[in-house]
Amino acid sequence: MARPRIAWVIPTMRVGGSEIQLLHLIKGLQHEFEMTLICTRSEGALIGDARRAGAYVRVLDSPTAWDFRVQRRLERIFQAHMPHMMHTYLSGFDLFANRAARNVGVPVIVSSRRELAIWQKARHRFFQRRANRYTDHVIANSHAVADYAAKQERRPRKDYSVIHNGVVADDYVSTVSRAQIIARFKLPPKTLNVGMIANFSPVKDHRLFLEMAQRILERRKDVHFVLIGTGKLVDTMRSMIYRRRLEEHFTRVGTVSEVVDLLHAIDVSVLTSKMEGFPNAIMEYMSSRTACVAAPVGGIPELIEDGKTGVLVKERTAQAFADAVCNLLDDPPRREELGNAAGEWVRAQLPLDRMVEAHRQLYHQLLQNKLHQEP
Repeated sequence: MARPRIAWVIPTMRVGGSEIQLLHLIKGLQHEFEMTLICTRSEGALIGDARRAGAYVRVLDSPTAWDFRVQRRLERIFQAHMPHMMHTYLSGFDLFANRAARNVGVPVIVSSRRELAIWQKARHRFFQRRANRYTDHVIANSHAVADYAAKQERRPRKDYSVIHNGVVADDYVSTVSRAQIIARFKLPPKTLNVGMIANFSPVKDHRLFLEMAQRILERRKDVHFVLIGTGKLVDTMRSMIYRRRLEEHFTRVGTVSEVVDLLHAIDVSVLTSKMEGFPNAIMEYMSSRTACVAAPVGGIPELIEDGKTGVLVKERTAQAFADAVCNLLDDPPRREELGNAAGEWVRAQLPLDRMVEAHRQLYHQLLQNKLHQEP
């Protein structure tokens, strides 16, 4: 087969974990595949990077994830330039895309699972199971996600492949001095800094982070807390910090473009999420060689080996998190040891080219299997 044609379908190319991973995939496969990228909702900040990597981009501007008109519009796109494969990143809303691809004869249909979708209600699971009728294979970004999806969707586990996210770890090593970073972000000059990268959404549990911070401050006053991210709960979190009179101890940074430098100024990184698939935040912590404390939920134990490349807090309480963080703040050599071990592990196990190569091999395998099945 000459260059196979692949179409990826995703709601938007905003800056997010799935979108960044897809952009890396597009860049890594640009010389081997003809590529179409279809955003069902809106463009997003990464769309220009996808175009520059050679992807033909279409944006449907659909108002909701349940817009049935998407099916017909996708059918027309596929009929005009038929792909050999369609791969969706639609997080449970891929019924119309899958049906469109099957109706016009796209040979291979692949779907993604990138989170433990505990938010799904019965109707979501019903439509996902219907969508699965049209799907040849599912790619998950962690074993935890694959196991959960297979159970919820009542589909054989063998239909799910696991391809972990990849990262260019050295991109998260800052070349700027800590003093410059502290001055730029107006952080206190002589504090130890505890930070978290997370969108302000309920699943990230910023309330637990705040309660942890309050307990740490009861034990020592030389600690400052940095929250990196945006989201619908920003104002709620700001109000909680204000009511507890902790404003002087917190800094929020909305831009993620300066994460690399901020990590250089953070002494202990934290993730208090209630559930995670395979979080990019943890990979970024590890890449920067920052000691990490996290809850052992979802795919996080596939990233962190407790006591060797980070600390997993098994008891989900503010006190347990505070104890784990304080133990590291009190022990600089231990922080350095964990951070370095994490950095070596992520460079050995999660290089970006391994993620791209795993997709490339699976895509070719699925295409070959389909061709062999055809008369």
